Amino acid sequence: MTLTIRTLPRMRLATMRHTGAYGHPGLTELWERFGSWCAANRLNDPRPKFYGFSHDDPACTPPEQCRYDAAVQIGVGLRTGPDVQVMDYEGGDYACMHFVGTGPEIAAAWAQMGAPGQIPDGWEWEPRAALEIYDEDFAVDPATGRFPCWLCIPIKRAG
Repeated sequence: MTLTIRTLPRMRLATMRHTGAYGHPGLTELWERFGSWCAANRLNDPRPKFYGFSHDDPACTPPEQCRYDAAVQIGVGLRTGPDVQVMDYEGGDYACMHFVGTGPEIAAAWAQMGAPGQIPDGWEWEPRAALEIYDEDFAVDPATGRFPCWLCIPIKRAG
């Protein structure tokens, strides 16, 4: 597996949260609700990148307490309402892997990325939220349920 170093910029994001197990069907429901909110607020044209933030390590956080945010970049002045919050995301460096698979397969890909020796030399893990990046051309294959995204682990220069 080859991880690519990506530096993400600071962004203002609108986020909608799911609290519960990461592999739970509630994440699909979250993305459907968030997508509807984005459409209602005209954030889908042109089609943006979407981000999924995993705030907790499921290896040491009870599943019912894991926090996941669906997010999209926004400008100043957008009213969000009670279900959507604004996050000033700091950006940063990430070790990323391009994933193509199904929802049930994504947990194994995350585990593989976190295995010893996966982070490139000269870098170390940093305790921030891991994230998924869904590019502008994101689509789920209706026949297989497979989709592409980038899985990104936060890192910093060693030393």
